[in-house]
Amino acid sequence: MSQESTAVAGGKKVTLVVPGSTSNLGPGLDCIGLALNIYSRMTFQLLEEPEDGDKPYIQLKGGIAKRSDPEHQGNLIYHMLKEIWEHNSKLLGRLRISVTSDIPLGSGLGSSSAAIVGAIWASNVLEDRIPTATQLLAKGCELEGHPETLAASLYGNMVVCAPSVAGRRIVTQRVEWPDDWHVIAVVPDYTLHTADLRAVLPKHVKYEDAVFNAQRTALLVAAVSRHDESAMQEALHDRLHEKYRQKFVPELEDLRRELVNEPILGCVMSGAGASTCIFVHSKNKDKVVRKLNHWAAAQEKSHRILNLQVSKEGMQEVEI
Repeated sequence: MSQESTAVAGGKKVTLVVPGSTSNLGPGLDCIGLALNIYSRMTFQLLEEPEDGDKPYIQLKGGIAKRSDPEHQGNLIYHMLKEIWEHNSKLLGRLRISVTSDIPLGSGLGSSSAAIVGAIWASNVLEDRIPTATQLLAKGCELEGHPETLAASLYGNMVVCAPSVAGRRIVTQRVEWPDDWHVIAVVPDYTLHTADLRAVLPKHVKYEDAVFNAQRTALLVAAVSRHDESAMQEALHDRLHEKYRQKFVPELEDLRRELVNEPILGCVMSGAGASTCIFVHSKNKDKVVRKLNHWAAAQEKSHRILNLQVSKEGMQEVEI
């Protein structure tokens, strides 16, 4: 074994619970993330000696193993760790990783961000370093490119993000989400790739569309802060990304038509898709869920209806 690998003692184990997330919430493109109570539980164990070449052993359990491509998810974690541990690549062969998750891949519910946050934290802890949240978020942005889902999984609740003017850090503000505002996710049986959905966005937008989104993003943050349902209903509208992506997520407009007379706060694309998120007050949740189940039963393709709440806690390291 090389000297660089033996410099880090084996026998260490880190177990993390990381929430999934939705992002954008309509107008808040690339700046608003919301943690959800759907979780990925990851255990990273560093052995004394490599067991199988220079790749980590990765085991997938739970819904992620049933509804996602295990090779794809395994490769995602492997390539992230390979980049993180570029300075000490021999450590990869000493890793055993177990992932139990019900966050589906490619559905706009933060599966990749949860994995990135967990991998960065664990890779540091296994080398006896404790990164600050700011450092973790900065490294995550190098791998992911966009901070909002990373920040939501890291901090919990709703998080507003922006790169500093100097571009050296990500400025974040955590906003308390109302306890009685629930999130219902409609998850189709197909997956989408964020890079493909970003490619369809225009390089230039109309001035009035930019102003429209700026107004509603500000209104959204105020509505959440003040627990104002009427303002929230006005805020959850977008002109910068959903209309370009909705051909890949046909359920979005279909669900908006289906729910036009229902007591919801809004219906938006979750991240870049493929899921759709409906926001609803707890008193109206059961009625809306019944409506969505009826809608799903009438569709040719399979859809899951996930009755979720906002996770007030971000990533947690747990004892096992």
